[in-house]
Amino acid sequence: MADFSVKPLEANLDFDNLPYWDVVIVGAGPAGLAASLTTAHRALTTLVVEAKGTPGGQPHFLYSDKRIVDIPGFPDGISGDELSERTYRQAVNALVQFRFNQELVAIDETDEVEAEDRLKRVVTNHGSYLCRKVIVACGLLHYPRKLAVLDQLNSKNVHYKIPSIGDYEGRRVAVVGGGDSALDAAVMVLGRHGLVELLVREAVPIGKADTLARIRDAGGAVHTSTEVRGAEFAGEQIRLTLSDGQAIDCAAVIAQIGFLSAKDTFERLGVKLNEDGSISIDPYFETSRRGVFAVGDVHGDIKLIAVAWAEGIQAAIHAFKEITSPYWLNERRLRDNKIALIGEKIAQAARTRKKPQTT
Repeated sequence: MADFSVKPLEANLDFDNLPYWDVVIVGAGPAGLAASLTTAHRALTTLVVEAKGTPGGQPHFLYSDKRIVDIPGFPDGISGDELSERTYRQAVNALVQFRFNQELVAIDETDEVEAEDRLKRVVTNHGSYLCRKVIVACGLLHYPRKLAVLDQLNSKNVHYKIPSIGDYEGRRVAVVGGGDSALDAAVMVLGRHGLVELLVREAVPIGKADTLARIRDAGGAVHTSTEVRGAEFAGEQIRLTLSDGQAIDCAAVIAQIGFLSAKDTFERLGVKLNEDGSISIDPYFETSRRGVFAVGDVHGDIKLIAVAWAEGIQAAIHAFKEITSPYWLNERRLRDNKIALIGEKIAQAARTRKKPQTT
């Protein structure tokens, strides 16, 4: 069905005094930003709530300076930071509204009704927002795993994302982790004139073998079967004590040891989950709760930026149709009604066959 009522949002709209939002999107990563652009461009008032302090999701958090080369339209690649900034700026220009540092707590049903929609209340740790539709796009993996031994230092030189530093100028950096993100961080430091101590808990790093070879070829030191047991300040340096007894002084530490699952959050939402803890959806990206959609890594098997964009756009259009279409024009309802009618005809035929024959 064509978007027959597309029009821009009014620039002077008082977003602070809306009785409710048309759509609230949870998560400002690729899927959430694409969804927000789509709804705002269709004149739906759109609010994005994001747990972190900045938009962009994993491309910004994991690949801020790394060139991402598998996105169509960027033959020379694009950094996660630049991609995130461009998409965010596009959303702001479309009058999408944002609330940062707000973690999702619950999505409650209310007794208020607009047209045929029972309004929902999206509850965060800092507020709540009434809306007609919700799109969950916060990612399957929420927050980076942290090391208590490093956190107790409370140091600005301990990083859980790859920091944006122009040149390390021969400084020694400890990178903790053996996955692709940790290996990428080590390559970045080496490429910016730093010295790397890669600390891997496993006997063999699980990241790409060719990346590991690049680290070794560039002079990076790789410590396997080792963990950080202690951390303290040594002048302006951080001194790490390893499980094998070694002590390493470094200017900074980059820890890339995985992410915590969002499964606990999803369970609180009361939606059906798949066996792996991801959210179960139907062909329209709607969850088991009517009016609550889910896109991107929260359910998807293919975790690519382009896929997240596509899903965000599709779910946004389905939400738009449900909000703006008359009942008899709603494509989804027509389909569901046809299925119900077919089911009723099958049931009626079965009842007819079971009737006893009279003589």
